[in-house]
Amino acid sequence: MVLHSTITEEEVPPSAPDLSSLSPLPSLEAAGSSSSDDMSPAEQQDGNDILSSPSNPASSTIDAPNNNSEPHRNKEHGDVKAATKFRLDSMLSGYSFIWRLSIVLVVILSWYYAYPTTGNSEQQDEMLEYEEEYEDEEEEYDPWSIWGDGFDYTKDREFWIPDEDLPEDIATDLQSTNEELQLEATARRQLDPLKWDTFDYWEIYHYFACAKVFTSPRPVWSEQLFRDTRDFYHEIVENDNTPFIGLFRSTYQANDDVYDMSQNAIPYLSGGEKGRGLKAARDIKEGEVIFKATNNTIIFNDGQTLRKFLFAMNDRFSDPGMVCDILIWAWVQDMEGGTPFAGVVDLDNGNLLNDWGLGGSYEEQDYSANIRCKGAALSCYASKDIIEGEELLGDYSDFVSYHAWADLGL
Repeated sequence: MVLHSTITEEEVPPSAPDLSSLSPLPSLEAAGSSSSDDMSPAEQQDGNDILSSPSNPASSTIDAPNNNSEPHRNKEHGDVKAATKFRLDSMLSGYSFIWRLSIVLVVILSWYYAYPTTGNSEQQDEMLEYEEEYEDEEEEYDPWSIWGDGFDYTKDREFWIPDEDLPEDIATDLQSTNEELQLEATARRQLDPLKWDTFDYWEIYHYFACAKVFTSPRPVWSEQLFRDTRDFYHEIVENDNTPFIGLFRSTYQANDDVYDMSQNAIPYLSGGEKGRGLKAARDIKEGEVIFKATNNTIIFNDGQTLRKFLFAMNDRFSDPGMVCDILIWAWVQDMEGGTPFAGVVDLDNGNLLNDWGLGGSYEEQDYSANIRCKGAALSCYASKDIIEGEELLGDYSDFVSYHAWADLGL
């Protein structure tokens, strides 16, 4: 069988002779299954003469037919179909190799950054130092952290009271030897009174100079003062037009219960960092309820409503320290099925319950809480027998959501 090679014009080198005058040869497909037996000797000889002719540029690259050899292939260009399949397989194999290599590199880099090698000692040292600091922070429990992380002095408030316009009390505190008062005065001169409705917890705290207020012992509130504050709260509620938070008003009383806690606990001036506290009014057995949330417990589902209440209190009452008292008595709590977080404050002496480690040690072996609280209703009971006159100490972690004022909008 004679195989014919057809060369297009595009494949002819520029120096090759013009083949356009040659008669087209029958293609392999056109030949079908014909063999040399179907051709005359003259046709066979004509084909061989053309393939071996010096004027045929392909004659130097095409071997003479050999019936004993494999099917003929063009040595220069190869079989087009076979070459295409080979290139496709090669490409697929190449892509597969690149994909696998990429996965390996990702795994290696992830491992490298997650577990730095000793070669990257600086990064490793920084990570170890951070982990040690984090562990120390976890161990050093601080009850004051319920009120947030403190005043942000790096915040750009675009407000600053110049020296010549400073109020006298701020100017005096800036010259104080008390570093805490100096810092508070620096904070106060950055707070724009016209933007009071944007103040966060610590901005409110320093706007009312609460650090200065607590440099002197605060008095225990009288029952009449608590009653006046509750009446004022009801006035605020009647005029509150804040939209409902889901199914709840922006502020409301915990319930309608009335509970006299004076039979179990009485307030006293404990002094030191605690300031005020509670002590047992009688011998109390383990498991007895000491106090619970009542109609004196008010809840704020919206930070703006609490903010308005505090500024309105400052306008109503002559003692500016009352706002500071409410601020340190308030806490953020998960209300279990209500709004995610709410600000809570007791407008009775229940707010004087101190945390067990406040003013002392927070080591586990020194755990001294004798009252535990549970549930959104905040029922607090004796966790051990308590003798009359003993200080009542709770565990704030029973009900406080730490660092959550921002979640309430404060």
